[in-house]
Amino acid sequence: MILSIDESIQRLKAEIIAQDWSLSQKRIDLLEAAFTCLKNRFKTRKAAFAILTMARSVLDYVKKKGGDTPSATIDFLKEAMAHIVSLYENRDFDPEREEKLFRGLYSRFAALKQKIQTERRSAPAAQPVQLSTDRHLSDDQQNAVEIFSTTSLKQLEKKITSLHNYTDINLEKGEVEQLLHGLQTSLQQAEEVGSAIRDMLNDLNLLKEKSDQTTQGNDNKGQIEPPVHPQSNHHVSPDVAKPTENSHRPIKTCPATELREIILGSVPVYIRESNIALIRDISPGKRKSYLKNSNVPLKDFSRFMKSLAKEFKGPLSKIPNKKLKKLTLPIMVPVGLNLPETVDEEGEKLIIVSNGHWNGALICSGIHHETRTMVKFMKSTNGDTAGIGYSVKGSELSLLNIVSVLRREGFLTMI
Repeated sequence: MILSIDESIQRLKAEIIAQDWSLSQKRIDLLEAAFTCLKNRFKTRKAAFAILTMARSVLDYVKKKGGDTPSATIDFLKEAMAHIVSLYENRDFDPEREEKLFRGLYSRFAALKQKIQTERRSAPAAQPVQLSTDRHLSDDQQNAVEIFSTTSLKQLEKKITSLHNYTDINLEKGEVEQLLHGLQTSLQQAEEVGSAIRDMLNDLNLLKEKSDQTTQGNDNKGQIEPPVHPQSNHHVSPDVAKPTENSHRPIKTCPATELREIILGSVPVYIRESNIALIRDISPGKRKSYLKNSNVPLKDFSRFMKSLAKEFKGPLSKIPNKKLKKLTLPIMVPVGLNLPETVDEEGEKLIIVSNGHWNGALICSGIHHETRTMVKFMKSTNGDTAGIGYSVKGSELSLLNIVSVLRREGFLTMI
């Protein structure tokens, strides 16, 4: 289900004034669609985006609890939606006001979570799920599972919340550093647990493949097999420099494609050079204006006595100057594992990207000056990440599917 901005705001208004506090599945579905649309609208405004994230978290809880939902959760949901409607209808962008709204709402969100957790503690405790450690989990990894138990996380969350609410600017530095060190250590151990689980899944996949090979008989005898990685039983390309955790996926030769590295937040990804229409440095003032309006007017790139169309490559270069100066393109945010959820508010680079009639803008913290040539590709879809490309020397290049980003968030230019 997809709602427009106006439909999303009207849906929030309808729920705010609704007297019936029990949300049906249809109303929940409509709110989910509205939150999705509005998160895209407010992706360049950190505080508003965070308010929507909290509201969506509470909505998920309401959906899970059904008729047993505490009335306090509905109260919070209505308050959060009212703030979002107010921020949308107030055209003046005031970051300090939005931050103040967020902090007030966050304190109530934390109190609501604490209340729900207290009520949950009073209920009979469910038996914890035991993980088998016979083969893959070391003592340290098992400790990581225990560290990330519900009780430990609650204690850490309570401690961090208290630090957030501490108004004195001179926070206890040693206490914060101790918490950071503990969480980083626990996270590293948890990642080791995830690695162990992936190993178990790979073992099961290997057993399944061996079983499938047995049923095929001897039809393939006498054929030349490609090289096999000694630890995986999966065929790999002979000129790939190193195997990856996705090495069971086929790596295929592709036409030589020029890619350019960009940095989203702190994450390096690659996009096709042919999709880049323009690259510019942006000043803090321009960046603030772009983030406020969530779009970029193309007239900003015009130069004295120069054709605006000639500033661009690709389809935008064919649009008449008079019409080009009237266009504004949305700032897009690619989605996927490890990619930042919001626009980089400190980004110093702007890229205009195009594909056919679709156009949009990206704000980045860095862009590499030289391109890399991709000659092989392994499909591994994750959000807007298309997969892994391989250079001539075998280097791995995380490829962003800019077409999917444009189709979801870009502007369709029909001129």
